[in-house]
Amino acid sequence: MNTALSTLWNLAGLIAAVALGAFLGSRPAVRAKPLPWLSKLQLAALMILIVSLGVKLGADDEVISSLAEIGWTAFLITVAAMAGSVLALWLLRRFVLRLDRRGLPAGSGEEAESGGEGGQKADNSLTKWIVGAVALGMLAGYFLVPESIVAYCGQVIDLGLYLLLFLVGVDMGLQGTVVSDIKAAGFKVLLIPVVVAAGSLGAAALVGLALEIGPKDAMAVSAGLGWYSLAPSLLAPYSLPVSAVCFLSNVMREVFSILTIPLVARRVGFVESVALPGAAAMDTVLPVVVGATHERITIYSFTSGVILSLAVPLLVSAVMAL
Repeated sequence: MNTALSTLWNLAGLIAAVALGAFLGSRPAVRAKPLPWLSKLQLAALMILIVSLGVKLGADDEVISSLAEIGWTAFLITVAAMAGSVLALWLLRRFVLRLDRRGLPAGSGEEAESGGEGGQKADNSLTKWIVGAVALGMLAGYFLVPESIVAYCGQVIDLGLYLLLFLVGVDMGLQGTVVSDIKAAGFKVLLIPVVVAAGSLGAAALVGLALEIGPKDAMAVSAGLGWYSLAPSLLAPYSLPVSAVCFLSNVMREVFSILTIPLVARRVGFVESVALPGAAAMDTVLPVVVGATHERITIYSFTSGVILSLAVPLLVSAVMAL
């Protein structure tokens, strides 16, 4: 009971941090000012959070001794979650949204444009920074950092997480176009992130039946939905090994999506390509989605990514509370 209440309080705090940041960022006086330091501060908060997480992982003997097993488990969960989300979105697109393979209304008679064959190359520099930060933190935690300092990493992770979500909220408030973009695409666009999340969690639970990690923890890993900087931090108090699997799995999801979006867009459907990156569909992988499909898919990708990003704390906390 106490664990559930603590999880709910933490979730409320995380949502409040995003809401407060969005409110401040949407103020006219704030939006009128250039904020070149915002992205740098976001990166600094992210690096503090990720390095601290890496130190905790590196100092944990159980995690270090099972890295090979963690990598294989993360790979299987990632492939299952991506496949499940694509299948769920294909069913939604065909039978509910009633769009053709290129995202046009079925039977509209409009000429189908051909999408990009290879897509654009996304900026994956942030992914490299984060992977490097975790590796550096793990090495420091294993070889250098004493246990007396490792004990404080949990508090540092919490503070970094709240700061990062606050800054994300500020960025959303500065953009100020989320609501209007959703209205332009129609109410049914909101179903896309729902089925992406459901497909990811359902497929992960199925593959978890065959893994030592089990269905619940496999769902917790997939509930990160590609947000590899947030979900592992949420799972760290629950289980460091699961947090490590979650990090690897969600990094894999972003990398694999960059590689497979052009193929899925060409062979399955434009809208289905939005499912692959999960939460990253709103930012780092968005250029790949648009380059492999069409500009009209931007709203589907961006809206899905925003809603899934907001849903990650809720989904991870809900699975942990099961």
